[in-house]
Amino acid sequence: MKRILYVIPIILSMAILLSTSTHDNVKPYYTTDIALTEQGNILLANKGICELRMIDPQGKTLKSWSLPEPATGIVVNGNRAYVTNTLSKGSVSCIDIEGEQKQLFNTPTGMGACSPVLSKDFKKLYVCNRYKGTISEIDATSGELLREVAVLREPCAATLSKDGSKLYVNNFLPMQRADLEYVSAAVSVIDCNTFKKINDITLCNGSNALRGIATSADGKYIFVSHNLGRYQIPTSQLQQGWMNTNAVSVIDAQSDKFIGSMSLDEPDRGAGGVWDIVCDDKHLIVSQSGTHDISIIDYPAMIARFEAYEDYSKLDYDLYFMRDIRQRLPLAGNGPRNITFKDGKVYAPTYFSDTLNIVNIADSKLDIIAYNPSRIESPADRGEKAFNDAALCYQNWQSCNGCHPGEGRADAMNWDLMNDGIGNPKNCKSMLFAFDTPKCMISGIRDHAGIAVRAGYKFIQFCDIPEDIAIDVDEYLRSLKPLQSPYLVDGKLSGKAEYGRKVFEKYSCADCHSGKYFTDMKTHRIGEEVEFEQGWDTPTLIEVWRTAPYLFDGRATTMVDVFYEHRHGIEGKISRKDAEALAEYVNSL
Repeated sequence: MKRILYVIPIILSMAILLSTSTHDNVKPYYTTDIALTEQGNILLANKGICELRMIDPQGKTLKSWSLPEPATGIVVNGNRAYVTNTLSKGSVSCIDIEGEQKQLFNTPTGMGACSPVLSKDFKKLYVCNRYKGTISEIDATSGELLREVAVLREPCAATLSKDGSKLYVNNFLPMQRADLEYVSAAVSVIDCNTFKKINDITLCNGSNALRGIATSADGKYIFVSHNLGRYQIPTSQLQQGWMNTNAVSVIDAQSDKFIGSMSLDEPDRGAGGVWDIVCDDKHLIVSQSGTHDISIIDYPAMIARFEAYEDYSKLDYDLYFMRDIRQRLPLAGNGPRNITFKDGKVYAPTYFSDTLNIVNIADSKLDIIAYNPSRIESPADRGEKAFNDAALCYQNWQSCNGCHPGEGRADAMNWDLMNDGIGNPKNCKSMLFAFDTPKCMISGIRDHAGIAVRAGYKFIQFCDIPEDIAIDVDEYLRSLKPLQSPYLVDGKLSGKAEYGRKVFEKYSCADCHSGKYFTDMKTHRIGEEVEFEQGWDTPTLIEVWRTAPYLFDGRATTMVDVFYEHRHGIEGKISRKDAEALAEYVNSL
């Protein structure tokens, strides 16, 4: 197929700088975040090996510190580095990066701890607890947990207002029904004085996978980078952003109102996998993990064009908005995610390559540091890389991650997949246990996950994927493991969930949701008024706590709605008490 390549003038440093590691390690580091020290050294939060690592600007490893769980984020103040880490629990570790004492404190915050943010006076630390759905406030000196506030769904990044009075929090996914005309994730606003949520700002229709968030230098705007799904049209309409596009939304920081969304895509080339966003008064910089590049945008020109735009309702369809005010600079390696920006240089580690790109904006000079040159990828590692690679898509509009963000899970939206006729959009399924619970797709139209993988590339991304890559993607999906439910108490069912297990038995839920995976792997005719000819695939109940909304068309926002409002699988009536207990049990699996 024809592909138009955009060549951006860029001066490459031909010599790749190799680190002298303090210990041999061939595992991928999977760097999740980066920060700079006052001395000019570079800190890398490494998920793959559960560590914080310090390297110098030439790539030499100076120090490393082990963490209790995989690292997810980092922020620095003087000699203190605050590193979030999470897998089954979630905490923030404070590390003395200059002295002999390695860890000053480790404070449990909640499952999914990530994106630490320091208050303007450096006295408090804010942590997003993604799977707990809360924000923690911590004393930055002592590590004492001060307060906690609930937001919406999967808080994954945050930024302060310029005066530090408000904290803006990205909720990764929509928290609502999917069978509506308007479906969108939102940005929550927290009053830092009272530490209460004061607003939820809904973004453009189709907004999901909110990742980057930044405050403008003058404090006037909040910028959010995210995926924008055109879920109301058939998925065959890929080109020119008609299925998935990549955007930066703008929020007025004074009124806390959403204004409009600017597309980062071009008419014949997408910016798949938009991720982080940073800015100053001259530049807005966005990392595009799926296309392995960054956008460097002329900030004054962008704002002037944005503020003069006549109809913001049409802005997110304007693929020419960034023309002449943005450079797309290709990076070495694969998958730039979180980035940082200081003194005219962008520091961009690549998640799937363990390579650090240092870009001098003034002359586009690129220095490349391979800080884990001996890394060895397993087939599952290669598969995860391919799953997130928009190069395996016609015109680079999206990757598999576009509809299955968050480690191959779901995007909380309905899609018309065109494999069973037109006009019956269905809720996106998680890929967890895809190979263990055939058939596949919510309609069970694919006999097994391997067929679904290859059909997805061919008919959704319009790419004839090489079989060796398809096999690697298969291995990645097989490697997915469920997270421990945040509904558990010390790893066990709560009293309410124990009662819910009895309700589960009372209503014979195991007739369909049985066995190791809580599914009979069959299709069933449920809901005659909205029937699919062959019935609907019985999904696993494991990790159902993170796969809302529910039922085949996403009509149920919560599991309580599934049982109490829609009485799914329940003959007769069910009390609110029993429905809530049943939901507690199912959400604990």
